[in-house]
Amino acid sequence: MSRSKTFLRRNPVTLLLIVIVWALWILGASDGLLDDLSVHTAGGAFMLTLLALAVDIPAERTLGWKRFLAVGVASQLIVVPLSLVIAKGIEIAGLNRWGDDLLRSTRMTLIAFIIGTAGFASARLPRLWRRRVRLVILVLPATMALYSGTLPDVIGVTAAVLSIAAGAWWAKETRGAGASASEKRVLTALVVGIVALGPLFVALNPGAEGPFSPVTQLMWSGGASDALTAGLCHSLPGSQECQDALSWSRVYGLGPAVADLIPLLIQLVLCYGLWKGRLAAWWGSLLVQFAAMAVLVTQLFDLDEDGVALYGINLAAVLVPWLGCACVLVWNRRVFSVRENSASVRRVLLRLLLAFVVVSAVWFVGAWLLRASFDDASFGSIAFEWPLRFFPPVVALLLPYALVPGTSAAWALYEWVGTVFWLYAAWQGWRIFARPADPSGDATHARAILESGSGDHLSFMTLWEGNRYFFNEEGDTYVAYRASRGVALSLGQPVGLDTEGCAAEFEAFARENSLRPAWYSVSEAFERPGFRRLEVAEEAVLSTENTEFKGKKFQNVRTARNKAGKEGVTTMWTTWSELSLELQAAVIALSEEWVSEKSLPEMGFTLGSLPELRVPGTRLLLAVGSDGSLHGVTSWLPVHHSGEIAGYTLDVMRRSEHGFKGVIELLISEALLQAAAEGCEWISLSGAPLSGSSSEPGLLDALLSRVGEEMEPLYGFRTLAASKRKFQPTEHAWYLAYDDELALPAIAAAVVHAYVPSLSAADAARAVRAWLAARSEKLKQ
Repeated sequence: MSRSKTFLRRNPVTLLLIVIVWALWILGASDGLLDDLSVHTAGGAFMLTLLALAVDIPAERTLGWKRFLAVGVASQLIVVPLSLVIAKGIEIAGLNRWGDDLLRSTRMTLIAFIIGTAGFASARLPRLWRRRVRLVILVLPATMALYSGTLPDVIGVTAAVLSIAAGAWWAKETRGAGASASEKRVLTALVVGIVALGPLFVALNPGAEGPFSPVTQLMWSGGASDALTAGLCHSLPGSQECQDALSWSRVYGLGPAVADLIPLLIQLVLCYGLWKGRLAAWWGSLLVQFAAMAVLVTQLFDLDEDGVALYGINLAAVLVPWLGCACVLVWNRRVFSVRENSASVRRVLLRLLLAFVVVSAVWFVGAWLLRASFDDASFGSIAFEWPLRFFPPVVALLLPYALVPGTSAAWALYEWVGTVFWLYAAWQGWRIFARPADPSGDATHARAILESGSGDHLSFMTLWEGNRYFFNEEGDTYVAYRASRGVALSLGQPVGLDTEGCAAEFEAFARENSLRPAWYSVSEAFERPGFRRLEVAEEAVLSTENTEFKGKKFQNVRTARNKAGKEGVTTMWTTWSELSLELQAAVIALSEEWVSEKSLPEMGFTLGSLPELRVPGTRLLLAVGSDGSLHGVTSWLPVHHSGEIAGYTLDVMRRSEHGFKGVIELLISEALLQAAAEGCEWISLSGAPLSGSSSEPGLLDALLSRVGEEMEPLYGFRTLAASKRKFQPTEHAWYLAYDDELALPAIAAAVVHAYVPSLSAADAARAVRAWLAARSEKLKQ
């Protein structure tokens, strides 16, 4: 069966829905037929089509076409009458000053069907897509309602709220845990991007009412000719007719259309930076929200018509999308911690300054040479008009004009000077966000040392984001560390040629900067004068000499491998960049499901997550079913010795709840075979924090063991350690080296901050509730 036939068979109702949308538009556009029940514009039909393709295709596949159809019909029958009641209340209260007359607006679309089915089906989607679908169907209609204020917008909001609630009740949905840091970045970027798209969606409707309606209606009207505009302003300078003609010309045509899209383009570039976790994008997006609110307040400022109270409520409603974006940005501030390279930022700023100078020079020189083509042109008027050329028309309409172009050449200069600059600025912004962040350039130097020399089993983790670097005087050895709570906490041992000398230099550097040095996750062989040790984890190492998995102790491994063969599950040894988009999405969804089951946010530092899978050099091992489904994924970090890969260390380990039971055993055994094929002598299953047992336990060891026992319900480190022992590994202890027992509380706080830097009060409260519940359950047993 062809793909097109399969698509038709799996989505019959959605495709029929799209056909009906366009049929209603055609009939409604034909001599007013079906004017009371139609899609009013082609732009509106296009938007509904996009929305249906985006959210209803997965909804129909989730519910099945019969249930999908039933839910859609029920949504139309319930939501539309209820929305009419809500709309009447809004109009009676006077809360729709800039919107369409909701009581006379009878053009009803199928928006209730489209959004209602998506919201209802979202309860059965994977947690990752459940959040995203709900976010889109809530934020988009709400933004449209506050911008254009039409009845279909009210219907969309009502359908979203009711269908999500009904779906959650139907699926007996329980409240999930928080999203991962990566997902918070995605969700924040989605919210900001959807709100930024609001004015564009409104502009697709020539009959839209709302704060942007004057500009929208001018864009869809015929433009005044250049000669007419110049003639009016020459014969009637400063008149309302001249102002109207100039306003018309300012927003009509290709140049103004592109200029009006510039703010959206800039915000979408910033959303790309938000997705990447960039702090610069966070600051830029926050600035854009306040700038947009300032423009709206200026544009709509009028206290005379409705009085202060009612006007204030209407104005606040218009500002809600932008204010909501600002709140979301501030709420998720902690996940945007990736800083830009200062040298790269300086280069970009220098290029933008140079571009600004060039286009400004083009304006001054061009306007002076074409001064005969402008009405009443002088150097003063050219200088006065100069900054206005860098504002979009929607803002420029609020400002007085100094020049009136009279020819096509003058209009081209008038319209495109600022637009060219902002297009170049957007391109530069995209370039800096597309490049991997390396704030100081030290990570590149560290990678060169690591890959050309030797490191321990954790050394590759030093290349992850969030680390600082200390290099010795020769620059051939470094220490990766985190600084917080007055502690310089290392990530493993020094990497490079002179580890002992670099360690001494690092300790001196830390003390000179009023930091207490602490060596975290170092081997037993690493010793420093005056430092004591405390076991913090236990590493499991497998030799590649035994790849036949013989004997009773490897029964689970053999069973898993045999079951995989029977069920058509194969493994894939690859990298993130080599994965298909479908498998990348599956890995992201699987990781998010795993995070949502935890009471605390994802840990970092020595425990990788989704961003670390993308670090160049990281190997992925996936278990994929014959149908393309993902059963499990593991990541493996290379360990270098004399410039060659000597082994691999296990980092990320995720399994699907729908995958077969032995998928982790399959993946670890396959990694052992792959390492042996590459000539490696061992693989490390990494260390499980707080799960070791010291051979000579002291008071601190006993205390740490108790902490590990109490934290087991939150992260399950001891369960993880027990699962690794199925492979009969050789175990090695990892230690914390410290120089003063009185500093242990500060070191413990620094360790917690290193692992969960984004821990919020809500996260801590959720963890306490989970711990109390586990404690209560334990006491009952």
